[in-house]
Amino acid sequence: MNKTNKILILSVSALCIVGTLVLLKAVFNDGGKMLTDWISAFSNALMAGAAVYAASKAKDWLSPKLNERKFKFADELIDYFCKLQEEALYLLNDTKQTINTDPDLQGDDKAFSIHWNAVYKRSIEYRKNAINLQTTMKRMDLWGLEPKNKEEFTAIIDAHLTLSYTIADALSVGADEKRFRMQNSFEYDRQLSEKYKTVRASHNKIIKHYSKLFVD
Repeated sequence: MNKTNKILILSVSALCIVGTLVLLKAVFNDGGKMLTDWISAFSNALMAGAAVYAASKAKDWLSPKLNERKFKFADELIDYFCKLQEEALYLLNDTKQTINTDPDLQGDDKAFSIHWNAVYKRSIEYRKNAINLQTTMKRMDLWGLEPKNKEEFTAIIDAHLTLSYTIADALSVGADEKRFRMQNSFEYDRQLSEKYKTVRASHNKIIKHYSKLFVD
């Protein structure tokens, strides 16, 4: 018989005793105030004991569950950072290829314009993902997750946002402005590379064991 079953049997037995006392009081109505006080005291003690036991069991159950969720959240958070870096790399390559395409070699104007706008929309989505990650970081306190160096995580998000704005600026000239596109690409090609280097360097700082990233 396990411990829980034993406690349940004892609880039921105690309730039976209380019920018997109540019945005796009803039968012997002249038992007076003393019997009533004993019954009340015993009932209160029983309920207090049950509450203490329930609280201890809840604590034992809750602590592992919170730790499990905390570790899961930490894993999801790092995975989110890695996916954002991957998104940044693909978007960077597509942006540079797009703005560096010679207007005389781009092919169909309409098709190229659609492609240009699609890359621009991806830059907006990329920025949203960086902002969402910033919001997700604020949920760490909810799970008791504390980074050892919060500035490292903040620097990554800032680097992503800066890159996203630079990509948007590089694409803002539009596919139809053929006269300005090559000049625009010359201006932004190097900037884009430098901004991504900052993103990559900041990410490298969190590629380490979780015990070195978060407070135990």
